[in-house]
Amino acid sequence: MTDDVATASASTDDPTTARAGEPRPPSQRVDVEGTAAEVDAGSVHVADFASEGSIVDTVPVHISYGIIERFSEGLYSSPNKTFEELVTNSYDAGAETVWVYLSSDLAADGATIVVVDDGESMDINGLKDLWRIGDSRKREVEPPKNRPRPVGKFGIGKLATYVLADNLTYLTHRDGKYLAVTMDYGRVTGNTELLSGIQLALEVVELSRAQALESLHRALTPFAPGRQCRAVATLFDADDAAKDAPSWTAAILTSLKPVAQNGIEVGRLRWVLRTALPLNPGFNLWMNDAPQPPSKASGATSWVFTVGVNEDQLVKNRESPWGPGTPTTIKQEELTLVETEGPDGAHHSRLEKVEKLVPAIKLPHAGLVWGQAHLYEKPLLRGKSGGLGRSHGFFVRVRGRLINLDDEDFSLGPELRHGTLTRFNMEVNADDLDDQVASARESLRESLALTELKNYLLAIFNKARGVSKEQDTGDKMGALSKNGRLADPPPALSQGPLRRMLQRAADGDPSIREALGLGDEDLPEVENALQDGMDLVDKVVLERLDSHEGIMVYDPKRRAAVLNQGHPFVVNYIDSKRVAEPLKLLGLTEILTQAYLLDENVAPDVVARVMRRRDSFLRAITQRYPHSAHIIAQALRDASNDENALEDAVADALELLGYDVLRLGGSGHGTDGVATARLGLRKEPMTDSYAFTYDAKSTANAVGQLLKDEDGKPLYGEDGKRLRAESSPGKIRADTARTSILKVHRQRASAKHELPVEPAFTLLVAPGFQGGQDEEGLINDVCVNDAITAITVQDLATLVELFALQGLNPHDLRTLFDERTPSQTRAWVEARSRAARVPRPPVATLVDCIVRYSEQKRVTSKDALGAYLAAEGHDLRADEIDALVRGLQALAPRSVFTDDRVVALNATPASLYREIRESLDLFDDELVNQYRQTVPADDEKR
Repeated sequence: MTDDVATASASTDDPTTARAGEPRPPSQRVDVEGTAAEVDAGSVHVADFASEGSIVDTVPVHISYGIIERFSEGLYSSPNKTFEELVTNSYDAGAETVWVYLSSDLAADGATIVVVDDGESMDINGLKDLWRIGDSRKREVEPPKNRPRPVGKFGIGKLATYVLADNLTYLTHRDGKYLAVTMDYGRVTGNTELLSGIQLALEVVELSRAQALESLHRALTPFAPGRQCRAVATLFDADDAAKDAPSWTAAILTSLKPVAQNGIEVGRLRWVLRTALPLNPGFNLWMNDAPQPPSKASGATSWVFTVGVNEDQLVKNRESPWGPGTPTTIKQEELTLVETEGPDGAHHSRLEKVEKLVPAIKLPHAGLVWGQAHLYEKPLLRGKSGGLGRSHGFFVRVRGRLINLDDEDFSLGPELRHGTLTRFNMEVNADDLDDQVASARESLRESLALTELKNYLLAIFNKARGVSKEQDTGDKMGALSKNGRLADPPPALSQGPLRRMLQRAADGDPSIREALGLGDEDLPEVENALQDGMDLVDKVVLERLDSHEGIMVYDPKRRAAVLNQGHPFVVNYIDSKRVAEPLKLLGLTEILTQAYLLDENVAPDVVARVMRRRDSFLRAITQRYPHSAHIIAQALRDASNDENALEDAVADALELLGYDVLRLGGSGHGTDGVATARLGLRKEPMTDSYAFTYDAKSTANAVGQLLKDEDGKPLYGEDGKRLRAESSPGKIRADTARTSILKVHRQRASAKHELPVEPAFTLLVAPGFQGGQDEEGLINDVCVNDAITAITVQDLATLVELFALQGLNPHDLRTLFDERTPSQTRAWVEARSRAARVPRPPVATLVDCIVRYSEQKRVTSKDALGAYLAAEGHDLRADEIDALVRGLQALAPRSVFTDDRVVALNATPASLYREIRESLDLFDDELVNQYRQTVPADDEKR
């Protein structure tokens, strides 16, 4: 390094300097009266992976933290959109190929993001121009040969990288020189005043070819361990340096920020890059060495509109005037791949620029507009929860750049509904609106030109909506009128929405498949139903399905809408006279309502959440008993001598404990019911879900035939006096339990009732068991032999009370079914009872979290509640959170609301605590005394 260069660069002994990625000293603000504060933050060394070269110059950077904060973090709507700026820089540089590399886990230590392109790179002067904040010379110079119109114009795109990372390193190759420079955004910190500035000197290092190759290789090694990345292999010739790419640039982001670590979704980013960037056949994009072709809508079209050709189809609207426009044509340049054969017979490929005339219209204010609109027969797929992108709606481009990435209806207003938008796609080019492009390049400023363009596009959409309505008019569910009850089904009950919904299910949307009750095995039948053009619904039938399933599912093989007779709402009303048909129609509207919502462009996962909440409401309003744990526990104790009442009470208790319960009963089923714990996959590929059959045995006649001794002799005489003392009243005998028969019913239950989880256990509930506390009692032997878990009504009632106090859940209860005898299950319950004296977390902590976050605009989900409790030092699983909330509701059913997803209070905290204390007064004092002490009194300040 020469002395001159050494003088220009800051001394390495300067305490304000630091290597990129190392801890930095705080910048000291210097206040000068009447002037903005300025800070000399010293030199920024190049990143370690490129530090082998010699410092040849510095790039001055004058920047304000206030400006960078306002014009970067607030500039772009998402980290994915911010990322696009890096690729746009490559496009403007005339790159034919861009390689994007992202670590698979962006939150891992050392994760990086790399963007490499073969466009026109930068020399030292170019690097200095690059860091002129707010100044862009792209449109002042001759554009690259295959880029007739540069996209960037504001000179702030480089600040997008500030959102993603602390360190940005550029490796460049141009005119035979290899340069490296690093920007350390960590130096730009502290004072947020808009004009308070930071002065930096970015050291520029010149590398040899070998050093540049090694630096790029180090940066890309994580993406291709043991091999060369495609970018390196393309830019560097292994045998002859003269055959290297003449120019390239690599942007390497390290020390990623949380917004990049947690906000970039690879699927969504892939769609953004494929959709938002200019459609140019000479621009090729790769991500992690996989090609990313431009995203285009596809499918069978039912209507096409060409701008500049089909305006005679449009209806004028005085409220939204446009034009009149003048049809014209424009010359559009495209790069075409030309294949030729040389004299030696070898095939050669080259890109040639081709000009062609494209129809267009010239509007008085908006200027030249060209493009096409398509109406498709089927909905264009959209991603789940925004994880992927859209193919429907408007795609408006200015100078080739998409400016409404996430604004599918281009803010044209509420008219863009009625089920048409999901099948509508229009590519619009409006280069004359370049002056209205906002700095974020995601929107246009309000203007007369923009209003005219929107009115014109609205007229095109309204025409498409009319075409769509005509196509759906004759597509009715004619089968519903065959029984004469619906002589003329209204057009709203059309097959069109259902057909489109089924198509989305066939195309792979999991939430729609789940809503319709469709499995993979049903998909061929769905395809047949969609292709043959016959009625999609021939009949509406009533059948018993699993109680956890929805109120209505679709059977494509029978073309039937199936009303679930096992659904609690249906069970509650089906016995009433003349309600079967109304219930069937109610169920049919469940399916059609979902279809209509999807037609209105509501995301499938949102539709699923809404319908799940509706289903939760239908279930909640048909509960036979209140949710109070004490009432259910008391119902168990009171039902000891009533066979049917005990059967219902056991089912209610199991539902409260968190099981999905299929109530059966009756001699034809062999068991009172099946309870399923749906715990899902926890250790691949095994699931912790389990199921068991249950059977309730009451002492139906306390002085009757069931109370005989083991020899069959009566225990009571005609005068009611006890004849023998060796047996205890109120207990069932081993032969009455019939455990061997219960085992057989358990083994047959899965096939008989088509259960999703095969029952592995049997729960036998009775007021008591003869010989249950005797190790040699017969009841113990038969329960062990037949794998029966025997539990008394009293112990099950205690479990219900413990649920309210401790938040037990099916995962906690799993080990109960490893016990067999009544004495073993009692010991298990007593151990749980000792552990439940103090709640976890304290009641006040749980309630305070609910209260604190219930005041926000969004409802408090159970997942969010778990995060809030974790911040208070209580790290709990999702099923533990669910059990705690349901336990709280079991103590105070009037004050606490919860469903599958959310939790809220129906009363003030004081009323809630009062209801909890009233419930606790009904419990055994020894069990709840310590718990009661954690519940604040009315006059306690929280």
